[in-house]
Amino acid sequence: MTRDKIRHPALTGEPWPVICVRVRRDESSRRAASWRPAPHTELEDVLLPCTWPELERLAEIATGLTRARVYVTALGAAEPDRRLVLCLRGTPGAVQVEGPLTPVAEVLTARTRAATLRVAAIHREAGRPQQAQLWRARARRILKDGRAARRGRSVRATSAGLPTLGRRP
Repeated sequence: MTRDKIRHPALTGEPWPVICVRVRRDESSRRAASWRPAPHTELEDVLLPCTWPELERLAEIATGLTRARVYVTALGAAEPDRRLVLCLRGTPGAVQVEGPLTPVAEVLTARTRAATLRVAAIHREAGRPQQAQLWRARARRILKDGRAARRGRSVRATSAGLPTLGRRP
């Protein structure tokens, strides 16, 4: 087991944060995904990832610190129940989640923080207190970034993401 990477807890049946995404499937493959209602889509619970780089990037996207896109992919190749997980660009087999993120940004921030705290609990239960403390600090940072975004200090809130003279995003 690497320092930051753990096997996804959902594979072992542990509770894990999810977010609702509308997904259109054609013969068991994903064709499209959307945050808002779209034709021929079904609302599905999509798991959040459990690795720090992905969780950190999702938190940045949700709080408006970056304008990157969110994608979904299959959790595991051998999964019979077809569970999906949020991921980032470049993941094999990923489908971009279309639509504005604004309506779900606060929920995504909260679920990302919950996933980070859950990883901290897994490390604590496994007897790795330093790793647990590191993950709790990461969750605190997500909380602070979310609060700053609500006060209007995000990329999206500052001139729609364009640089502004005299103001820092």
